Amino acid sequence: MWRIGKAVIITNNDWVGGKYKDMMKIVYVESYEEVLLKAKDMVYNRHVLLTHPQASSQKANKTPYRSVIVYPDDGDDNRGDILLIEKCLETFYHWQKAVPMPEKYTERVKRDFKVIDASMMDSIIPRIFRMA
Repeated sequence: MWRIGKAVIITNNDWVGGKYKDMMKIVYVESYEEVLLKAKDMVYNRHVLLTHPQASSQKANKTPYRSVIVYPDDGDDNRGDILLIEKCLETFYHWQKAVPMPEKYTERVKRDFKVIDASMMDSIIPRIFRMA
């Protein structure tokens, strides 16, 4: 069973961080890429992924916001998570090279992307931690 107080959200979405800061540790980064890189660092440092780094149907070259939940783990083997985060980074770089993310979005569009990312967290967090 996962304990919510030990979980870490890596995010570049201030809506997510603001909502969950009293429940979990929040690590803020600047970009989608940095979310993946920080998740990779933590997975290599004996954390497991509780959420998929590329959840949703939003392509990595379209959405500027991402939140990922990791959890400290003393288990012997997290190779699956290492392979997954490496593949997510590979996919991110592939899409950035093929069709780079737009450099600027309007405030309304950025808000919409924040809502999508936050709603994914709102949906999955109660399931992970068996909250009522």
